[in-house]
Amino acid sequence: MTPPAQTLYEVLGVPPSATAEEIRSAYRRAARETHPDHGGSSERFHQVSEAYQVLSNPDQRAAYDLRLGRAGKAGTPTGASPLRTAPPGGAPGSGRPAAHPDFGRPPVFEPDFSPQHPPIIPLAQLSRQVTGEPERPGLFKRLGSSAGSRFDAENLTIALLSDALLPDYPAGRLVNSLRVPDSGPRGGTLDIGHALLGGYRMAVIDSLMSSPGGYYWDGATLRHRGHTVGSLRLADAVRTLQERFPEINVCGWLVLHSPNRNPFEPIIDSPPGLPASAPIDVVNPGTLARDLRRFFSTGPAPNTVLLPVLGALIDASAQ
Repeated sequence: MTPPAQTLYEVLGVPPSATAEEIRSAYRRAARETHPDHGGSSERFHQVSEAYQVLSNPDQRAAYDLRLGRAGKAGTPTGASPLRTAPPGGAPGSGRPAAHPDFGRPPVFEPDFSPQHPPIIPLAQLSRQVTGEPERPGLFKRLGSSAGSRFDAENLTIALLSDALLPDYPAGRLVNSLRVPDSGPRGGTLDIGHALLGGYRMAVIDSLMSSPGGYYWDGATLRHRGHTVGSLRLADAVRTLQERFPEINVCGWLVLHSPNRNPFEPIIDSPPGLPASAPIDVVNPGTLARDLRRFFSTGPAPNTVLLPVLGALIDASAQ
């Protein structure tokens, strides 16, 4: 006997009387557990996302509750669409989706929109792949600090991604110069150079100009000629954005640009056994372009643009 289909409330594990905050909390928890990048099932992840899309919208939830009430206890609500299952093609028993051929295809916006239901972001903004630009430091701030070096490096990163990645990735959306409150114990405001969103993945990127000589990265501390380099609040930024967007797999990169513009300098050494899955890596420009292409092209639904996430990033950008 085939068991009855789950209601949207059962998918999230909440009662029909759940408050908006309880639904949001349940969704964040379920998204973490079912995300394909975290060992979950692609099918279950899409069910969780669809349930939250309906139940987080007061009008859609009211219509769904009405259909659910008409059905009584007879299983699937009358007139209610059953949860869509993910298309076949995942690796059997792996819990991970198969590689997607959609990396270079035109973007699909989620949620979809129409003239009757306009997008949550202006149409002119939706067509842009790059939003915001680095904040130019004043003369006194530029002298005697790393502000000028960071400004120059951030412009190089934007040029790198605009030339080496975004033309091949129409769904990629790069937002620059963000300010986000730190959710951790250190508090304060995090200045994030770049956030690149694509599908259900986000790359958080900081940029610096390098000095002559090699660098050493042990997964927690970056050293150059025996001295620690930078404060690396990048780890705080990755953690904060991961907590804010649990449905997204967030990873971080610090890219070091060589003054001579060689994309494969500087050389960055790491100890043997450093996990490749660490949430942060330190790279040169050539490695960054390669890493990001692999990161986004192997993610779930890479040609999807998640408008609520993109809107939040744009709001945090100092445009």
